[in-house]
Amino acid sequence: MPTVTFLPGYQKAVVPEGTTILEAALAAGLPMNVVCGGQGKCGKCIVFVKDGTASFDLERYRRFLSDDEIARGACLACRTTVGGDLRVEVPAGSLIQKQKILVEIPGTEEVPFDPSVWKYETYLAPPSLDDTTPDLARLLEGIENCGGPPPNRVYAPLEVLRYLPQVLRRSGWHVTGTVALVPGGYRLLNVDEGDTTGRLYGAAVDLGTTTVVAYIRSLTDGRVLATASNYNRQISCGEDILSRVNFARKSGLSRLQQLAAESINESLKSASDAGGIDLEEIFEVVIAGNTVMTHLLLGIDPSYMIAEPYIPVVRRMLSTAAGRIGIAAHRNAGVYTFPAVSNFIGGDIIADILASGMADRDEVSLMVDIGTNFEAVLGNRDWMLSCAGAAGPALEGGEVLFGMRANPGAIERVEIDADTLTPSYTTIGGVRPRGICGSGLIDLVAELIRACVIDRTGQINLQLDHPRIRRGRYYPEFVVAWKEETAIGKDIVITENDIRNLIMSKAAIHAACMTLLDAAGLTPRDIERVYFSGAFGNYLNKKNATIIGLIPEVPQDRIVNIGNGAIAGANIALLNRRQRKALDGIARRITYIELNAEPSFMDRYTSSCFLPHTDLMLFPRVQQMLEACRARRGGGEAWQA
Repeated sequence: MPTVTFLPGYQKAVVPEGTTILEAALAAGLPMNVVCGGQGKCGKCIVFVKDGTASFDLERYRRFLSDDEIARGACLACRTTVGGDLRVEVPAGSLIQKQKILVEIPGTEEVPFDPSVWKYETYLAPPSLDDTTPDLARLLEGIENCGGPPPNRVYAPLEVLRYLPQVLRRSGWHVTGTVALVPGGYRLLNVDEGDTTGRLYGAAVDLGTTTVVAYIRSLTDGRVLATASNYNRQISCGEDILSRVNFARKSGLSRLQQLAAESINESLKSASDAGGIDLEEIFEVVIAGNTVMTHLLLGIDPSYMIAEPYIPVVRRMLSTAAGRIGIAAHRNAGVYTFPAVSNFIGGDIIADILASGMADRDEVSLMVDIGTNFEAVLGNRDWMLSCAGAAGPALEGGEVLFGMRANPGAIERVEIDADTLTPSYTTIGGVRPRGICGSGLIDLVAELIRACVIDRTGQINLQLDHPRIRRGRYYPEFVVAWKEETAIGKDIVITENDIRNLIMSKAAIHAACMTLLDAAGLTPRDIERVYFSGAFGNYLNKKNATIIGLIPEVPQDRIVNIGNGAIAGANIALLNRRQRKALDGIARRITYIELNAEPSFMDRYTSSCFLPHTDLMLFPRVQQMLEACRARRGGGEAWQA
């Protein structure tokens, strides 16, 4: 079989002929940047074949490559097959870079501290011929005397009983017992020699498809002691959820479970090192993840979720011991996973709802979580409607010529001078630009329509005589950054095709929101709060999101970015056992609407495929802006209401 050698690190993989270079790279341990999941749609996995035999359809994918790159042997790793031994150069931009991962969460300091794990220091009288109380009963009575639960409510696992007698006698009968409230009673998790009451910790985890975030908190006073984040190692088995489910179906479930645990452990280890904490003293872990991620973490087959009638194995909150699924905490620590509503509305969205507080209010709120997929929830304390769909990869940097994830060098903020058409921008990390991430794309499109460079269909006005407006190789384009400014030696542009892809993405989200409102018999005027959740929503300019019609138009002061709602909700559930107990009730209160089964959704989607919408009456403030734009520069029929 051919050997593929990857430069500059000389990693090697031996693969069958016909394997793609992408598959060979993943086998060699290279974290390739494949936003589209290897479908040849994003053009982010450019590599250079230095020598050897490979097959690549250059004409089909030429739009992603410059003439200079083609002359140097450029191809797309996902679309190039191995025909013999190869040497392949992988540029840094084609590898996953350190991403801007949203770790910060607002508001959890206001959560009442009411944990479900406690430590009890106790001094026990040693046994004698006059007092032959068994060791376990003696310990549990001592714990009760210190304010703990009654002995008949406490279950002691066999492994604790096995070391209990030695610990009691070795300590001189001065021990600390760790007890957790669990479904049906209490559980004795551990017994330490002496006083260890000051060392009681818990972890809150956001298990995302791409990233993992972990918080370690004191369970004696609720303080945040350390945080950490990293990539989900399952990326090596597939960029998206569908790829991973298919990988699981091909005898890969145990591998995906192992990678999920390893990803969480990497964050826990980094956080524990930073906080000077022994992982063995973490006695509770609360994990929020989507339905597929939760199934994979627990080693439950998710394959039936992608086949009609699309049923998950379980939706309720589950708990297990850390040692059973390989989580780096005390082996008896309880691991709790958030419940789900459906295969598309998972525990991460329940965590969002918990973090926003919308399930506790009378007012009607709309919560939107946006990534490659989106989820939307509308409702209040009495009722909630939800839906989910594919936003498309444009908002994640896919199917956009210079789109990229929120990595260093990504343009994340853009303003355009309406008179000179000169852009000003900021990049992640403050370095020279390499591309544009989702928040930057939304800013850019909003600024272009505000400056009258594009019309409501996204068409670039080539009649404007300006060097930044030009006919590109395939589509008209606007130059955001000249090649002398960039880190990639190319002009960074946005094309009409990029804008159309973004419009289609935003149209799906807006149409979904309007479908929920219609199902509830409400209008945008009835929305008291709009919550954006997740990294994308947190960095989103809410005014620009309204200008392009991403969400229904509401007053700006009603739009709230709640940050990483998944990790915020996990923290709340860790800190307050009553809030955790309410999670299954929240999930049961939510009605899921299947958009594909809603006849009105496609009509709403089509109507939303304009900037901001075909019906400008739904966007009166944006209509005023467009009228001012038309008065300043003029416009054709595409500008009319």
